[in-house]
Parts: sequence; C-alpha cells; structure tokens
Amino acid sequence: MLRACVFIAVLLYAASASAQCTGDGVQLYPAPGGIVPTNMRLLLEGVGTARSPVLGLVGKPLRLEADGHDVKLKVIKGWESTLGRAVIILKLAEPMQPDKRYLLRLDEVLPGVPVLNGRPGVQPSWLSGKGPDVKAPKWVKKPAVSEGFVRRSPQGIARFVKLNLAMREESPAFLVVKLAPRRLGVSPQQYLLPIQSNTAYLGHEACGGAFALEDGRSYRARIEAFDAAGNLAPSTPPVDFEAPSAQGP
Repeated sequence: MLRACVFIAVLLYAASASAQCTGDGVQLYPAPGGIVPTNMRLLLEGVGTARSPVLGLVGKPLRLEADGHDVKLKVIKGWESTLGRAVIILKLAEPMQPDKRYLLRLDEVLPGVPVLNGRPGVQPSWLSGKGPDVKAPKWVKKPAVSEGFVRRSPQGIARFVKLNLAMREESPAFLVVKLAPRRLGVSPQQYLLPIQSNTAYLGHEACGGAFALEDGRSYRARIEAFDAAGNLAPSTPPVDFEAPSAQGP
C-alpha cells in the first residue's frame, strides 16, 4: 500500500473551485511529522520569494539534530521550475539512528521563512524508523493522465492534468517529470511532483507552480519515480497528453 503523506497545495484545486495560490515559503518532502527510513533523503522546495534563498543553500552545511546524535547534510541542487519554484536535495552524511526524533535546523540558515507544509512556529522534524529502505518502488499501475482542469480566479488561470498511478512502496514516493512540447526547438521543463493517494497533479497555479502548460498544447512527459531514500522505480513509457484549454464560456 502506498503511503505518501505529503502536502500538495494543488490538491485544493481538485476539491474546490477557489484557485488560491500557495504562499511564499518552503515545503519539505517527505512532509514533516512522519516516520521515515534511517537513510532518508530530504527535498527542500522554495516557493515564491523563498526560491532564491533556498538555491543559495547549495554547498552550505545543514544538519539534523536529535537527542545525542546530529547528522550533517550535504546540499546539492535539484530542479528549477520556470514559474518561481526550486528544489534542493539534502543528503545525509551518515544514517540516522533508529527510533529518534530528528529536527531539521532550518532556523540556522533560513530564519523567519515559513514551512508551508509544517506546523506554524515549529521546526520541522521526523521520527526515524527501524532501519534503512533499500527496496525500489514497484509499479502496480503506470502513470496515465485521467483528466485535465482549469480554474479561473482574480490571480489568473490555474491549469493541471491529473496523473493516476499506483506503486508498491511503504515510504513516501515522488515523481520527477521531464516535460516537452510535441514540437521542435522548445527546451523541456523538469521538476518534482509529490504523490498523494495514487495521484499527482502536473501543471501550475494562477501565480506560479511546477510546470507551465500552454492552452491546448500537446506534451510528452517522461516520468521517473523514487522513494524517500532515493530508490528508483523501473522505467516507464512516456505519457502524451494535451493541456486543458481555458477557452469557452
């Protein structure tokens, strides 16, 4: 059974007609508060005005802090969105010890920056599990586009396609999508998509997001999947789709 307990702001669009935008700040994957393997790999996303400060952490020291044990983190660049987001990868210098609460000391490097998928005013933390995760995720259902939708708001237009999928994986899981229009001469976009309940949403909010989708344009998405420890799932065929159109009444 897939457990991907992550916060995805775009899920609001699937449940509500209000197209509110994710605020400025950071998001962490896996989301704070959960149980993670001792060889967890953290992903830190900067949204809006936090994008540049997050990218500025590449090469700088960060640490996880627990009672009687600190773990240094190596910060490397991940992916950048064309619409105001960026992800960096935090790799552990050594495994966490089992059954300990580890605190990420973001306050030491990004003071005052809110964690959008954490508890307000509380530094993000995770409980380490019994040991490492060394098994790669296995596909039960490979990704496929099931529908597209457009939301209009005073901020602009939000546009997404919904990816349905299923994997056999106990840790939180994520996708990295390389998206290219079905025409020559256009550079592809590459970015992270969290998975929630066998679903991922590819697209953008009214004032930013992971992927820019043009009205009615044809795209090809090449998808990789990995778990919270960085184990890669087997490769899967590309997914072709047309972006939903905002034309109409």
